[in-house]
Amino acid sequence: MDKRLIDKIRESGGHADIGTAEEGAIVEMKNYDGRLIILKEKAIYEMVFADFIDPDRTNEYLSPTIHKLIINKGADSPIVCKTFIIAKTLLNNDHIIEEVNCNEIVYLSINLLEEINQLEREILNYKSDQDRVSEIYDQNRKKNQALEVPSITELDSKCKTIFQKTDHIEQILMVIITNFYYKNKLTKQSHFPKFLEIIVEKYGEEDQFVLFISSILKFMEILRELRNGFDHRLNTVKATNFDIQKDGNIISPTIELNHKTVKLERTDLLQFLECTLQNFLLIAENTFAFLAEKHKRTDRLPIFVNEIPMEKRRYENVSYCFWSNIGEGGFYMQ
Repeated sequence: MDKRLIDKIRESGGHADIGTAEEGAIVEMKNYDGRLIILKEKAIYEMVFADFIDPDRTNEYLSPTIHKLIINKGADSPIVCKTFIIAKTLLNNDHIIEEVNCNEIVYLSINLLEEINQLEREILNYKSDQDRVSEIYDQNRKKNQALEVPSITELDSKCKTIFQKTDHIEQILMVIITNFYYKNKLTKQSHFPKFLEIIVEKYGEEDQFVLFISSILKFMEILRELRNGFDHRLNTVKATNFDIQKDGNIISPTIELNHKTVKLERTDLLQFLECTLQNFLLIAENTFAFLAEKHKRTDRLPIFVNEIPMEKRRYENVSYCFWSNIGEGGFYMQ
């Protein structure tokens, strides 16, 4: 029987140019349930085949492939490496138990990447505002002009936006974790204190994963209460704009939290935000590593999550992968 025109179109060969030359070369491609993720040096794209959108083949005018830019960062970016790349490196069912839907979690890691990228953008926008008004103040002071105390306009509103982003990141982290611990009554609405209770009971207080989550718990609680405070205009949080002192010096904007269960002493706002971004990258990377180690398959050759020596890394900013004691120095599964 002769093929329909649409069948010939869908089943024929072809090519597609993905992105621009400025984004560098394609480093890796992998299909996740019908969605081809294309990792370039400076960008990530998603390509979907027409049959994924139109499986019944009813629209012959639909392009055989459709692609879109996910993010304008790629394999060169620490943010990409410590979210998406480490997730795809560790989480596949060759290494992870079958009960875990690895493809779904890798796709969630892209959501995590997008949220952390947006957080970085908000922090950089804030830094740009602070640097701009500081420079104007310094220039006027050098000219002995009448001084106007610098000010960040809508400071509370900007803090609210930033700490809403941090809350979104925590939510995605908990969704990822829930995919591994749903049998332990952990839900997507849970928070890190509840997760800590579960893994203490499961692994014991001296377990390395338990100790890691314990070490980040206060930080996560501070972020949650900052978000609550700015969201609901509570007097537990205070963002102070540029502040002139008795000696005439100007203090940069600060933030403080005075909640009944957790506190943050008055600290430089920009430094705290930059520290928050770096902490999230550390938390994401280590969480993926611990989740993989705790849920690895044991019915095959023994494997372990190990730190990759710098000289053996495929991606400079990916610190962990599965390792097998094969050959001299073992084999790093990157």
